[in-house]
Amino acid sequence: MTQDIGESGRVTLKDVAERAGVSLATASKVMNGRADVRQQTRDTVAQAAQDLGYLPRRRESDKRRSVLLHFDTLTSPYSLQVLEGAEQAAHRAEVDLLVVSGEQSEAGLSRSWMADVAARGVEGLILVTTPIGSQHARWSRDLRLPLIAIDPVSIDPDVQGIVTISATNWEGGSSAVQHLLDLGHRRIGVLAGPEDSVPARQRLQGYLSVLAQAGLAIDQDLIEHSTFSYEDGQRGADRLLERDTPPTAIFAVADTLAVGALRAARQHDVDVPTDLSVVSFDDTMIAQWTYPQLTAVRQPLFSMGQVAVERLLALSSDARLFAHPFKLETQLMVRESTAPPRS
Repeated sequence: MTQDIGESGRVTLKDVAERAGVSLATASKVMNGRADVRQQTRDTVAQAAQDLGYLPRRRESDKRRSVLLHFDTLTSPYSLQVLEGAEQAAHRAEVDLLVVSGEQSEAGLSRSWMADVAARGVEGLILVTTPIGSQHARWSRDLRLPLIAIDPVSIDPDVQGIVTISATNWEGGSSAVQHLLDLGHRRIGVLAGPEDSVPARQRLQGYLSVLAQAGLAIDQDLIEHSTFSYEDGQRGADRLLERDTPPTAIFAVADTLAVGALRAARQHDVDVPTDLSVVSFDDTMIAQWTYPQLTAVRQPLFSMGQVAVERLLALSSDARLFAHPFKLETQLMVRESTAPPRS
């Protein structure tokens, strides 16, 4: 239970309770992340804490350090491989790894939610594929809660002070399309994912850059935007294969989209790779479970989880460390789903 004794010039939890018009017990519940408090009350207490500049005191009685890993969803192979790397790094550092998905944090990434996390004495917060705004950087500083973002879906260009960890998405997209060009493909479709996703945009830019360098015109009819879901991959591939002149190859910016493309090809009686080559991005475990096995750009997801925990613990120990982005190298894994086009 968080209780602060008033010191000279120090804002106490009692001050916060009085400003919010709640009992000390209720304010303590909010700061300790208890679920038995209405959201409106939680927001009121969090606002009072912000107005007064209250910083919860870390509980010295806690023997184990902990970090919190926040996913938008835990149902994808991508998330599981990031989690595996983070778990190994946490085990090696002898810290507890707390895991929460977007469905569990009803308040979203609000200041009150982050204040709850800080009040529990958590070392810091890792956000996976989550939109990041300048307010998150500000709250991170105010609450002294280090924040690291893995593959942020979107991030404000003026955000400073947040370490980002990602893969070489542009280079990976370039290598995928160059592989198809080297095989002889000239009409290449792309399942480009969400337009507002930073990683997806970078992979698409790799596709566009390689085609331009090869002197090939960009055909907007060959670019399909959607979510990262398997179903949207199938629908997007359906539309590409139904064109008057369908592509001979498809680059999918995520494994889930590529698996959808394989299903669409089967339904159109298009053989992969004889009639259609498919390259995916991520190289999660499902890339080798498909038939044929997917040629894929391997994203170092395990390492991304590891690095995130290691950097977060370093920032927690010394907040003055320079917050620069980390980009881990991708690698093209050639398997069964690509071949030269029919002559």
